[in-house]
Amino acid sequence: MTFGASARKVVVLSTVMVGGLALAGLGLLSAATWLVPTSELRKVTVDAIGKSTGQPVRFTGDPYLRLVPAPSVVLDKVVFPVGKGLSLDAEGAVARLRLLPLFLGRLEIADVTLDRPTFVVSGRVPPLAPPLLKLMGGPNLPELRLVGGTVALRNTDGLTEELISGIDARLDRSAGGGGLAAKIAFVWRDRVTDGELELADAAAFLAGKPSAVRLHLTSGDSAWLRFRGSATSGEGAVAEGEVSGEAGSLRDLLDWVGAPVALDGGLQKFSFTGAISARHSGIELTSIAAELDGNRSEGALSLKLDGPRPALVGTFAAGALDLSRYGRMSVTDGPGGAWDEDRFNLAPLARVDLDLRLSAARIRSGDSIFERVATSAVLQSGRLVVALGTAKAWGGMVRASLDVAPVADGAVLRLKADGTGIALDRAFGDLLGMRRIEGSGDVEASLEGTGRSFDAIARSLSGSVALKASNGAIAGIDVAQVLRRIERRPLSGGGDFRGGRTQFDRLSAKITLARGVATIERARVEGKQVQLSLEGLVAVGRQDIDLQGHAFLANAPVAPGDRQRPPFDLPFIVQGPWGSPYVMLDPRSLIERSGAAQPLLEAVRNRGMGEAAVRSVIEQLAKPTALPPASAGAAGN
Repeated sequence: MTFGASARKVVVLSTVMVGGLALAGLGLLSAATWLVPTSELRKVTVDAIGKSTGQPVRFTGDPYLRLVPAPSVVLDKVVFPVGKGLSLDAEGAVARLRLLPLFLGRLEIADVTLDRPTFVVSGRVPPLAPPLLKLMGGPNLPELRLVGGTVALRNTDGLTEELISGIDARLDRSAGGGGLAAKIAFVWRDRVTDGELELADAAAFLAGKPSAVRLHLTSGDSAWLRFRGSATSGEGAVAEGEVSGEAGSLRDLLDWVGAPVALDGGLQKFSFTGAISARHSGIELTSIAAELDGNRSEGALSLKLDGPRPALVGTFAAGALDLSRYGRMSVTDGPGGAWDEDRFNLAPLARVDLDLRLSAARIRSGDSIFERVATSAVLQSGRLVVALGTAKAWGGMVRASLDVAPVADGAVLRLKADGTGIALDRAFGDLLGMRRIEGSGDVEASLEGTGRSFDAIARSLSGSVALKASNGAIAGIDVAQVLRRIERRPLSGGGDFRGGRTQFDRLSAKITLARGVATIERARVEGKQVQLSLEGLVAVGRQDIDLQGHAFLANAPVAPGDRQRPPFDLPFIVQGPWGSPYVMLDPRSLIERSGAAQPLLEAVRNRGMGEAAVRSVIEQLAKPTALPPASAGAAGN
């Protein structure tokens, strides 16, 4: 019991002593602050803020001391005259004082906090590096804090647009070691971004000597960038080290920074690592290992900044790439296979130069598979040339080049391509959405068009196409079967002859194009049972066919002594959309082959019914028949 009473007395006595010391300290602190003249308060505070920010400072009103929660000097509106085209001010500033020097009657600033600073850039953005470097200063300077900052742009009309808001930052300097650590958080385009910077030797960095640097940026929930290496400042600024980054959705990241991509699919998870060397003249990335949507590649990339435009040069290699999720390799749009009417946006072509090269063992795009691929894209002065070296595709070998040059009314597209031994149904199906010709063949094309969309290009197309094929078939019609039926019964008009295939041994065609219209100069199909010849026009823009042809039926061998019958031939017309055209047999030829039809026509004429009645009879004898659609899924019809 005696011990308990003593303990209580000790506690009470200690509390009284601590309280007394606190009151005494507070009294001394108050007395010390009263002893500091206002002019000294102003001088020390302005000097501290100037050293912390690296800028001269002005403020309105007189500074005053605040004791709680910590001894501080409080300023009203603060203005920094940072230079032409720039303005920086803050709603207020708080300079926190060191406690021990204050007891001794001296003012020493521990850190400076700027409340709601606003940085405004007017007109063209001037160089920002000098004022930013001044912030780093040297060791033993007051720390700097920013709360609720804003960066804005003022245009020539005087209107101010807020670019970055919600800036909270702190700049900590080591007490003698020369190191610096900075943290920042801000909101840009409705997304919070955090950054951390560690500089081992700020003095060496500012003097143009290497200093170890670590940088970490995080945007949103899944995008980040890290750098670890060394850096120097000044005219010969250099940064070298290791860099890595990741984005949960590259598409969202590009949209956020204002560089949207027109591709419909893909561009999701992205990551990379590599070595970086950055200078005023450009940036070089080497030993890059990148992954996008599960596709991995390795290579090197450099960005040159000392020319009239930024120039990006890179070389990458990959084992297997799947491009299917980025959309079908096609220049048509919609289920009907119409030409894409979306206008080209060629403005980005004039902003940068490119020289990118990619090699891959295997590339898949939809149903198309390319092997041993070497491709390049060269963009210079707004002109883009994309080249595909000889690659294995569609069972054969292909190569192609596409030249895109901007002009006043859109773009000039020049395409040169040739395929050897390719499966024509697969190639035409993948590229044009049409599977009408089966078999292995060779294609050679040289085309040129001008316009603002693929539709306009198609309507202005000129050039030539040559096609050769062997051991194949024309899907959708069995010409031999139709001809045999007509040979037996000419007035049947062939009936409904859709379906089946017309087998051939050889197919050849030569086509010339001018102003979007293709002229078939020579087209022949030769098979064991039938032979076909075609000529006429194809309107590429409208995707419309107007062809005339002859079909010849090869007769079966006859027995010795029998008379050889002449070959059965029949004119026909093919008209309509090239995806599903109409085939119409020549009605007069059918009538001439039928002895029963001649008296019928004579009776019509004798009754005075005239040419209209004759035409009506002809139309009844030979009605046009639509072939099945030549879509990718119609090959088996």
